[in-house]
Amino acid sequence: MKKILAVFDGLKFSDSTLQYAVKMGIQHNAVITGVFLEDPTYTSRGIYQLYSEKEYALDSVKQLVREDRQARDAAVDRFEAACKEAGISYLIHRDKELAIADLIKESRYADLLLMNAGESMTRYTEDSPTHFVREILAGTKCPVLVLPQHFADIKRVYWLFDGSPVSIHAFKMFSYLLPVLSGLPFDVISADLPETVRYNEMVKELVSLHAPQARYHYLKGQAELEIPLFMRKQEKESLIILGAYQRSALSMVFKASMADILVKEHQWPLFIAHNK
Repeated sequence: MKKILAVFDGLKFSDSTLQYAVKMGIQHNAVITGVFLEDPTYTSRGIYQLYSEKEYALDSVKQLVREDRQARDAAVDRFEAACKEAGISYLIHRDKELAIADLIKESRYADLLLMNAGESMTRYTEDSPTHFVREILAGTKCPVLVLPQHFADIKRVYWLFDGSPVSIHAFKMFSYLLPVLSGLPFDVISADLPETVRYNEMVKELVSLHAPQARYHYLKGQAELEIPLFMRKQEKESLIILGAYQRSALSMVFKASMADILVKEHQWPLFIAHNK
């Protein structure tokens, strides 16, 4: 792996994203590209509200623009200083168009994208997964590591295997991109699968070549209930591999994806890769 995108909102800087980015840059000798999304439609305060509240509204708007620019400049400086201190290679992209479209375009030319689970690129508070996170997960052209609010060293890996091609694809992309982590204690988790699909010989053969130390667990019951319950009992210093956002829009109305359920937890890094 050579190029990792680390996504930042300069008005709500994520310490967690910075810490994970620096750690991965060191582990994988990769270039970290800090992508600072400076969408012109996004400000720290509402411009229309300033116009309605103050007599000298134009001066207030100019002050807001200055303050936001200073905050975004400070975020870039903070990223650059951390990379220099860690001795890792880095690039800085300050994208000034619409945030979602810009980031999806950036993802075409990257190996991996790091993004905090709570990123919204708005001044409003949203429940997770936010609209921004959903759109990126659905449209990204490279695998995504969705990050929790707080950094923790990764000490164990869980692969959520559901028998689907996208699940296998996610495991392979993880193994290719993050081979250092494949050597950690590794668990394969499944639930609610027919016996013909459950850990067949080809699955075990593939896993044995990338993570020979793997252990297998089969949970009885509905995956959407049993897997989150299982994971809450495990170490917080864990990473979860899964595929996501492959169903039709209609089916997603009736049934949340496993990625949605786990993103809401804000507890573990989630390695998500689809093969559309």
